[in-house]
Amino acid sequence: MLDEKDLQAIDALIARRMGAVIEADIVPKFDLLADGQKMILETLAPKSKVEELEEEIAFLKSVIKLHSEDIAKLKKAL
Repeated sequence: MLDEKDLQAIDALIARRMGAVIEADIVPKFDLLADGQKMILETLAPKSKVEELEEEIAFLKSVIKLHSEDIAKLKKAL
């Protein structure tokens, strides 16, 4: 049967190995994930810019609609 000292030694060994696995395998993956997220955030347009563009598009659509109606009326008049 294992005594307390043996259990503590096993626990310490497992902790060291888990620490090594985390440091060698998991931490680099988190670093890559953070780098990818940073790159995505850098390339995203700010919300204010998107809202501004949406307003411009809505305005341009209304102008196009008016011009299309005017063109249709002019064609009918000919």
